[in-house]
Amino acid sequence: MSILRAYKKSRGNLPAFLLFLLALALAVGGIAFWRLMQPKPLTQVTQTHTGWSALQEQKERLPLAFASDRSLETMDREFTDLVQHVIPSVVSITTTTVPDRDALIRQFFGLGGGNVSQNNKMGSGMIVSPEGYIVTNWHVVKGASQVTVQLNDGRSLPSSIAGVDQRSDIAVLKIAAEGLEPIAFGDSELVKVGQMVLAVGNPFGLQETVTQGIISAKGRRTVSEAANEFFQTSTTINPGNSGGPLVDIHGRVIGINNFILSRSGGSEGIGFAIPSNVARRVYEDIVQRGRVIHPWFGIVMRPLNASLAKQLGLTDASGALVAATLAGSPAEQSGLIGGDVIVSFNGHPIRDGKDLRNRVAEAEVGPPTGIEILRAGKPLQLSVTMIEEPAN
Repeated sequence: MSILRAYKKSRGNLPAFLLFLLALALAVGGIAFWRLMQPKPLTQVTQTHTGWSALQEQKERLPLAFASDRSLETMDREFTDLVQHVIPSVVSITTTTVPDRDALIRQFFGLGGGNVSQNNKMGSGMIVSPEGYIVTNWHVVKGASQVTVQLNDGRSLPSSIAGVDQRSDIAVLKIAAEGLEPIAFGDSELVKVGQMVLAVGNPFGLQETVTQGIISAKGRRTVSEAANEFFQTSTTINPGNSGGPLVDIHGRVIGINNFILSRSGGSEGIGFAIPSNVARRVYEDIVQRGRVIHPWFGIVMRPLNASLAKQLGLTDASGALVAATLAGSPAEQSGLIGGDVIVSFNGHPIRDGKDLRNRVAEAEVGPPTGIEILRAGKPLQLSVTMIEEPAN
């Protein structure tokens, strides 16, 4: 009887037990399904969040890391603005030289000899006035029968030669055109060694070529078409750059590119430019007076060395020694005599005779010019009034 009651009792709990198992299976399956539907484990989410934060922090640091690049961008923009300001004022110059007349006659009679072909040369120049005046080198237009100027906007115009100065190797051309953009002259006396400059020109016929460098030296004396001193520059200058401007960072002309020293024939970083003050004086004389006015001083100089300086009671050999003055010259009228040593002219120190010659060439005709001399070793102040150099 007891066994039968136990069997009936267990048989009555079976549905409840089965229901319990079903509920447990559904719970376990639900948990498993929930975990399966999650995109990533908790640890992976944390790692991903960490990586994203690091990326955001890196992006936030980028402006600081590229602060110098922003400065370079500013510099780059300044350079391009400067070039765009200068280029419209720079022209390309092409000259044509007619065949030699004697050569043509010899060829006509079958005698041969001489050059009977036309020669073309290229150079550069710069517009310096709205009226169409252009400054270039004299050697660019030397012997030319025809001069053609090409502007930045593509116009090709005939040009006349308004005037030249062989001593300074400067020529002034004139074109008839409207809408010209002249460039401003700077003061070459203020130029310093090491300052940044740009050269713009037409090297090898490649118009609007811009190169950058520095002023390497001042007061260079060397052989060229010009008799004045030069700026030496590291700016790349090649054939065809002659006559083009050397400009400062303000877009002002501080030199006229003239020639290079090279063993290869191409640029080796040693170029020379005529100071802008020389070019401006020639330009103003030609436009205002129709010719270049060369001031006349009227002295004969003697080289000053250490031995001679000692005899004259001088502490060193700097200055220009006057050997004699020419009769009726400004030098004679100023009171200069043989044996005087000129140590300053118009406020500029004089190192030697060549230095004095350059300062005299820059002097104005008419206004009094102060000079400082040493006479028997003692300083003395004089004043000289320059006149135009006699024709003979």
